[in-house]
Amino acid sequence: MGLVGRVTVVLAVAITMVFLANAVFYEEAETYIVDDARIAQLGEALSTDLRVLAAAPLTQRSFLAVMLSGAELNLSWQPVNTVPARHGAHLSYGLGQLTRRLIENDPALVHAHLSLYTIGAGVSDVMGSVQLPDGSFIFFRVPGMLGRHQHVTRGLASAAIVAGAVVLAATMLVRGLSMPLRALAGVADRIGSNETWVPLDERGPREVRGLARAMNAMQKRIQSLINDRTQALAAVSHDLRTPLTRLRLRCGFLNDGEAQSAIEADLDEMEAMVNGVLAYLSGADDPEVPRTINLVATLATLLDDHADRGRDARYEGPDRALVRVRPLAIKRVLSNLIENALNYGGNVLATLERTADGGVQVSISDNGPGIPESEYERVLAPFYRLESSRSRQTGGMGLGLAIVTREIAREGGYLKLGRGDASKGYGGLCATIVLPPSEEPVSARGSRTNPVRGLAS
Repeated sequence: MGLVGRVTVVLAVAITMVFLANAVFYEEAETYIVDDARIAQLGEALSTDLRVLAAAPLTQRSFLAVMLSGAELNLSWQPVNTVPARHGAHLSYGLGQLTRRLIENDPALVHAHLSLYTIGAGVSDVMGSVQLPDGSFIFFRVPGMLGRHQHVTRGLASAAIVAGAVVLAATMLVRGLSMPLRALAGVADRIGSNETWVPLDERGPREVRGLARAMNAMQKRIQSLINDRTQALAAVSHDLRTPLTRLRLRCGFLNDGEAQSAIEADLDEMEAMVNGVLAYLSGADDPEVPRTINLVATLATLLDDHADRGRDARYEGPDRALVRVRPLAIKRVLSNLIENALNYGGNVLATLERTADGGVQVSISDNGPGIPESEYERVLAPFYRLESSRSRQTGGMGLGLAIVTREIAREGGYLKLGRGDASKGYGGLCATIVLPPSEEPVSARGSRTNPVRGLAS
């Protein structure tokens, strides 16, 4: 869970605990706290009305009961032995408390047989009766006497709305505070990659600004070191070409044919090393612009070149595959893989097919000794070579797969290594490059197999 989520959860839990505590408090207040002033007024009104109606003649009691009624207390008088049935009468613990408080305020209500009830659970109006000395009854109704529960409910609803607003505002604030941290994480992920360095904006809290400044300074130092190393290696590799050319010319004047052949072999190896280093160092600054090409045509050209020299170079797959890539870079990638397969396996099989998401997968297989699975990750590192299976006599200095990995990553794809299909005679190393979907999909217009010369367009 991210920073925003964790802080939001903490705030939500804290506000929920406060909300529940308030709910419990209000419930307890509803049970034990009653409006003393209103109870006192009700007890005084009942006691006064009881004395007035007891002293009034029987013929005037009904009229006086109506006259004494008001918004806070509705009265009606009933003669002796005419007590109406209490349909739906409901008693509660709160009514018992209210009866006890009224009797404590005016003991005369004890002799009047005060009785309280409500019509159904949840009703706020309180109904009741008192008995006059002659046996007749005064029935009364007190509107909203138990309405505090509604006030509590409205208070809790208001508290819930406020709590939700606080959580929303806090989430937005924390999200705004975490944006610089997310930017820092993104920059940290790009350190050491082939992407162009973009200085991080120094904004946010003081600590985040300090961290952004440190990251920018660190990246500048790293970039400076990389540039210095790259320029030094490129300069040395480039300058070596001049003495190599002079040595090759002087070698041509030697009379000893055996010594001349040995020196020329060493010069070829040194020149291959120089070219490999220059190709590796120039890749990061390659200005080539991507464009749409037929990848099968590029494969066919490379395979045909080797087939013309009598080598076993085969292709299986469709006759058209449009992809948007950097043409020279992808040609260098395919050339490296094909030459590796021919140098170390003696033959090569190139296959092309579509992936499930519409991308392109190109596999280059050979029948050589292959690479142990434990070395798959290590052989992708620059200048790493497997001495047991790939000696210097075969050429190269451990940069071929490193260049392939870097160039394919710049195209948004990836390289994976594995074993080829031994049943087809290609059970050695199988290098597969996977390119993401392009605007133009791979054509499905049939497939062709050329056993010797690849695929001619």
